[in-house]
Amino acid sequence: MPSEGSASAPRADVQGLRALAVAAVLAYHVWPSAVPGGYVGVDVFFVISGFLITSHLIRHPVRSGADLLEFWARRVRRLIPAASLVLLVTLAAAVVWLPPTVRGVVGREVLAASLYVENWALARSATDYLAAEELHTPVQHYWSLSVEEQFYLVWPVVLGLVGWSVVRVRRRATGDHGAVRRDGVAALAASAVVVVLSLGWSVHLTAADPAAAYFVTTTRAWELGIGGMLAALLALRPFRPGAGVRAVLAWGGLALVVVAVTTFHAGTAFPGWAALVPTVGAALVVAAAADGVRGGPGGLLGHRGVQWLGDVSYSVYLWHWPVVVIAPFALGNALGPAEQVAAVAATLALAALTKRWVEDPVRRSRRLARRRGRTFAVLAAGMLVVGAAAVVVVDRSAAAERAASEVVSQGLAAAGPCAGAGAVRDPSCDEPDLFTPAEFAAEDKPAPYADGCWNNAPFTTRHTCTYSGPDGGAEPSARVALVGNSHAGHWLPALEGVVAQEGWELTTYLQSVCYTVDRPLGFDGAEESEGCLATNRWAVRSILQGGYDLVIMSNRTNQPLAGVAPGDQAAEAQRAYADTLRTFTDAGLPVLVLRDTPAMPGDVPDCVASDPDDVLGCGAPRTAAVEPDPLAAAAASDGSGLVTLVDVTDLMCDARRCHAVVGGVIAYFDHGHLTATFARTLAPEVTEGAREALAARP
Repeated sequence: MPSEGSASAPRADVQGLRALAVAAVLAYHVWPSAVPGGYVGVDVFFVISGFLITSHLIRHPVRSGADLLEFWARRVRRLIPAASLVLLVTLAAAVVWLPPTVRGVVGREVLAASLYVENWALARSATDYLAAEELHTPVQHYWSLSVEEQFYLVWPVVLGLVGWSVVRVRRRATGDHGAVRRDGVAALAASAVVVVLSLGWSVHLTAADPAAAYFVTTTRAWELGIGGMLAALLALRPFRPGAGVRAVLAWGGLALVVVAVTTFHAGTAFPGWAALVPTVGAALVVAAAADGVRGGPGGLLGHRGVQWLGDVSYSVYLWHWPVVVIAPFALGNALGPAEQVAAVAATLALAALTKRWVEDPVRRSRRLARRRGRTFAVLAAGMLVVGAAAVVVVDRSAAAERAASEVVSQGLAAAGPCAGAGAVRDPSCDEPDLFTPAEFAAEDKPAPYADGCWNNAPFTTRHTCTYSGPDGGAEPSARVALVGNSHAGHWLPALEGVVAQEGWELTTYLQSVCYTVDRPLGFDGAEESEGCLATNRWAVRSILQGGYDLVIMSNRTNQPLAGVAPGDQAAEAQRAYADTLRTFTDAGLPVLVLRDTPAMPGDVPDCVASDPDDVLGCGAPRTAAVEPDPLAAAAASDGSGLVTLVDVTDLMCDARRCHAVVGGVIAYFDHGHLTATFARTLAPEVTEGAREALAARP
């Protein structure tokens, strides 16, 4: 991670803090269960960066456009060459080793990373339940670099404007001492405003939309602002504690960081209030300036090995994540203990080489320093080369998907009624060979994804989509509501045929993750739980008031009910579903319940792409793949005569095993959502169930 303030020798305690931060991040990504809160190392870096950059801007304030260009040029020389090199090498490695199903995504994220907007790209995809379950790309760690680059772009402008405003307000001449004080006051005021506003927003968004809150600049700016406030306070020198106090502050700060690293975990609401623990800890260590203080942590932080790690921390951060993500694919197996140690060693070796041959030579280049135009030419060249390579990968991936679509069309025509589930339904069928390429299956999603039909966390939207037959303007013969979460949405292709044939009109009420019960679910954020409950109530109320003739329900019940003991979850969920079904049937509405489909242990298109000749290995034992479905259980127990249950499990599983590829068709576009192509082959069972349910109308 970058954090450079001036040309002077770095403080040993700051270098030691860098080493601790990058070691925490590296260990977290290699051994996540051993270091569950290692991700807070990024927050420590933010504080260091805010401190060093603000300190530099107080000593060398931006007074003109030339000053601003010089500041940016220093950042470019320090950061861009190494970052561009790693992006380019990572993109090439992804093309060689990663499954073709993810190359387009990697290309798009490399492009976002080269433009330093990766954090916003990830924030957008993190709110998409399906995108959140995709393979991590090897450049996702550039989100934090994007936050810092955006800070470096804006912060000197802000401080320059605030400093100018202070001059106008005070209207007094300043010497050198006065200038430093003025710029310190300006930095303190600006940093305080950033901390207050950004921290408040961080607390709010962490509760309302934790997935996006983790990445966006607005929820992280306060961490850099804490470093800025600290730099301003030290420049103004309001106090100077004694050696004993400084030693206590330094040890106390380190303790806070270690507590966060060892006790925080994936379920910790973060950043929000929790991020104060590592950031305040880092600020205390920096404020203490305990190098050489008796009884302080100077001996630990100043150790030669620790200092070396601090020196190469930026390159370690750049290389570690591509190594962790790509190594299992290059080796053909998950990383075991020996491979994990080798991954760490490879990261350190690559970091040392990058520091020696890229970082230092470019940063110290007198030719670049003498002419800023050359520096910005380096920036433009790096972004152009990386961006062009990323665009090529994205374009080739799109072309491969188009070609795969043609292969699928030909395969479906050749297989005829024996495609997909038809091969199981008709014993006379010969099992077709695989004819759906993995890259096609990965994007073979039902219409609600492209049509924006989803209500995602924090469930403040109320989106619906309506589908009808070819005579869409005519009065429908029946109005159907499709309600549930993403495991309801993946049934839409199986319903397209009957909607068209019968002249029905189908409207979706789809919520990601949130399943259709009138009970609060246990999300990470309180606003998500409240929003899910409100959205479910809106959906049920809208259906009851909408003049529908049939309700079709399906859900994956993978989120716990709030306040319910683990052992009671299944029974309580079944009771909650029974209440929802009763709400519909008491109103005379028939309900078709589609039992949830089996789930695979990992991403199916990626698995098939890695070994197309062993598609059986991408399946799972039936006992593991067929998960309990409380909604189906509630439907089976319903005595109203208005609930019909359809279960297609036997079309996807034999007595012992559930299959990821059925009748030549990849059945899933991830680990558990049906591809549109395979879902259409389930139309006979779904159509029969829908007609049977409609016939039960009073």
